Amino acid sequence: MSILTDVAKYNRLVWDLRDFFKDKITLEQSKQVLKDRIRNRGKHFLTTVQKAIYENPVSPYLKLLRIAGCEYGDIETDVNKDGIESALDRLLKAGVYLKYEEFKKGSEVVRGSQRFRFKPSDFDNPFVSVLIQGSSSGSRGKGTRTTFDIGSQTQGCYYRFPELIANNTLGIPQSIYKPILPATSGISLSLRQWKIGYPVAHWFTPVNEQQVNASLRDKLALRYILYGSRIWGAKLAEPEYVDLQDAIKVAKWMAETNKQYGSCCLHASVSPAVKVSQAAIQNGLDINGTHFIVSGEPLTEAKHRQITASGATVSTRYTMAESGGTHIGCGCSYSNPIDDVHHFFDTSAIIQNPKTIVLNNTEITVNAFLCTTILPTVPRIFINYESDDYGIMENHPCDCIFGQLGFNTHIHHVRSYAKLTGVGMTVINTDLVRILEEVLPQKYGGSAADYQLLEEEDAEGRTHLNLLISPSVGTIKEDDVVSTVLEELRRIPQGGRLAAGVWEQDNTLTVKRMSPISNSGKVLTLQLTKTK
Repeated sequence: MSILTDVAKYNRLVWDLRDFFKDKITLEQSKQVLKDRIRNRGKHFLTTVQKAIYENPVSPYLKLLRIAGCEYGDIETDVNKDGIESALDRLLKAGVYLKYEEFKKGSEVVRGSQRFRFKPSDFDNPFVSVLIQGSSSGSRGKGTRTTFDIGSQTQGCYYRFPELIANNTLGIPQSIYKPILPATSGISLSLRQWKIGYPVAHWFTPVNEQQVNASLRDKLALRYILYGSRIWGAKLAEPEYVDLQDAIKVAKWMAETNKQYGSCCLHASVSPAVKVSQAAIQNGLDINGTHFIVSGEPLTEAKHRQITASGATVSTRYTMAESGGTHIGCGCSYSNPIDDVHHFFDTSAIIQNPKTIVLNNTEITVNAFLCTTILPTVPRIFINYESDDYGIMENHPCDCIFGQLGFNTHIHHVRSYAKLTGVGMTVINTDLVRILEEVLPQKYGGSAADYQLLEEEDAEGRTHLNLLISPSVGTIKEDDVVSTVLEELRRIPQGGRLAAGVWEQDNTLTVKRMSPISNSGKVLTLQLTKTK
């Protein structure tokens, strides 16, 4: 696609922004829309299936459904009789699902005697005009892209009022510590906050355009949104680059705002939130009574302790970037366990399927999430997509506004089994395996069994990535090895560049000269979430 074509699209984006900013969304509107979406959930799902799949001859799911011998009427009957989740269970058993690798890595799809491949764009909703292609800060590897359109931004706005109320943050200054494009979470939140009448006061970004090798398209898109919005009277906060090593600047903003207004709220990935909390503690800054809303990586007990030691409170948000930032859920002031979120089942359905994985040298069975998009307006269509996450789902009432609206399905202890997360940046494991098992041995000697990446969390909740290199490899320059890994990551479009930029400036990746951890003679290239 040419730059001229992009410019034409961005000019159209400016006019779409006019409609977006024309009217504010109120609390009552938000509550009514969410209630309507819950009530019409089955209808919305069937409309999506009929229009975006059965009436879309290029839909990958149409191929899977035909192999399964499933017609639209069959799904309609199942949904109306037993509900969406029961219908999805039957489709799963019939082979209508999508594995993580089949979507993210283009792995061969095998169903019976049929073999074929899909690419991510095949799942785009043909009825949604996508103006920007980006990636999340949790972008999951090679070829990863997310979609950004004004329609889905509007749909996401209806959660903003309830989320702020549920976390006692309505009416206090909001700020962001999230990356710029190609990551879309920062600009999305900025737009949605303006739409409800509570604009973001300050946008800090932990990376700059050079560090993420932002393309010309990324740079143009960001500027079109920021300055195009001003035409319609919306002066969005411009991103200010603040290195993670200088998180004290963000902590100072929180302390000053806390003193002036009595509180404030910072939206960030988990590890940057830890950095800001540490900076506040170490420098005697008062952020007691402030709040963090975090996402992008698990909120573990250690990270929770570090954040709350500053006197702040913290809750989580859970999204699925692959579908264009679909809101899976968010936490509230009553959240227990600490990472509990209310599942927004009006926009997504989740069923669980047992999956055996190897975690810390032990085979375990987890309840893998299979996600399905509900609304016809979602930028990307999924049915039973194996999202790479697993966790616990349960039902119980809650006294917060989400509970009152009917969102009483809860999700917590969400973890991932096919990707490595560090400082809110996520890279697909198979990309790292290639670097550790092929690139490093070829360049520095030894075998694939001589290199291992260990993700550790220290007692203060900080995430470290340790590259273990066997002493048998011989003398090497550790800085050169780290540079090689980062250079290889930058070869991975969007997600890899973003991860490399953040990991480099945060010194996330370090070398340890020790034998890789083994169990029963086996050495796993990646060891995940080990606590020091």
